[in-house]
Amino acid sequence: MTPSLGPSRVVPRHPVPGPHNWQGACGAPTLHCLLDQPGTLFTTSGRAAILLGLEALALSPADRVLVPSYHCPTMVSPVLALGHQVAFYPIDADGRPSLAWLEQHAPADTRVLCVAHFFGLPLDLRPVRAWCQQRGVLLLEDCAHAMFGEAPHGAVGALGDVVIASLPKFFATQDGGLLKVARPARPLPPLTPAGAKAELKSGFDTLEISARFGRLGRWRVWAEPLLGVKQLLRSSPTTAATQPTPAGFVPEGDYARIDMALSHRQPTRATVRAALHSSRERVIAQRRQHYAAMATAFAGRAGMRPLFAALPERCAPYVFPLWVDRPDPTYQLLRESGVPVSRWDWLWPGVPDMPGDHGKSWSLHVLQLHCHQDMSDQDRDWVIGSLLSHCTG
Repeated sequence: MTPSLGPSRVVPRHPVPGPHNWQGACGAPTLHCLLDQPGTLFTTSGRAAILLGLEALALSPADRVLVPSYHCPTMVSPVLALGHQVAFYPIDADGRPSLAWLEQHAPADTRVLCVAHFFGLPLDLRPVRAWCQQRGVLLLEDCAHAMFGEAPHGAVGALGDVVIASLPKFFATQDGGLLKVARPARPLPPLTPAGAKAELKSGFDTLEISARFGRLGRWRVWAEPLLGVKQLLRSSPTTAATQPTPAGFVPEGDYARIDMALSHRQPTRATVRAALHSSRERVIAQRRQHYAAMATAFAGRAGMRPLFAALPERCAPYVFPLWVDRPDPTYQLLRESGVPVSRWDWLWPGVPDMPGDHGKSWSLHVLQLHCHQDMSDQDRDWVIGSLLSHCTG
């Protein structure tokens, strides 16, 4: 019989909208932030940024994009949606591309190498950049996990020919991405405005999420009447059919589908405003604090280990990566109990087994524990206790 996790707790999986995001001065940032890079374009998502970035490179259908074996399917779907070839490369224990494998096995038609700063921990990409330059390969620097930070070579996003990022992973937005193309082969077409309907929906969705987690604060005076009116205007409530969680990844499913019109649309003004006006100091400090507490709590425990116990000084983590020896069926139980945890076990079909690759084992054994700024210390401690009660021994 599978033990329960004890008293349930409602912990937000993502940053929560509300006036608390603007509390305190938004002075000079303590870390480099991709929002400050000149020439950056706001997009509707990280996957849209990848698609638009590849479009700007004017690749031919025969050109190939190399993607790490450890990946989110949304890193692959834009490549295939544009009709390009895709292949996968192995990663080393630190998350960087295996240069030894690239030297011997990179396909001759490789035109773009996608490299990610996994978990928000900045990588030194100078050797990778040198490999790309020697072979005329373009570097797509995926900073979806790394909105903030500096590596030994300098700031994240400094070496990529294309740089992309994701807003909801760090700020209280429901969507949004960033794109910078250093030397576009063709100009990006103007993105279409979001439109009044999308703007209105974004605003109400923001207020509803804020209210759900008790974060309306001083917004309550005007937000609660608006939410009440929306409730009255809604058609009679219906019970939505509960969709079962798919047993495995389906490339044709919504998770990886590319909406071309949405990809070429501007994000809403609310999305951009939330990203630009959030207190970065709070984002950075809270995430680092949660990460450090998790590293201490999980150190030396049987059946698990922090994948990267030491948090680099100049970064703000996206998640805490925890290696678990026997992750199944505990992972699904944790998800069903509301623990904010993720796993990249839905790899794109056809990822090969490659000697020395850490990516496939990470996809099974590494749990990504959320550590965002709107988790309280009590939330974090409950998450830690849930993991310790089921993944040790």
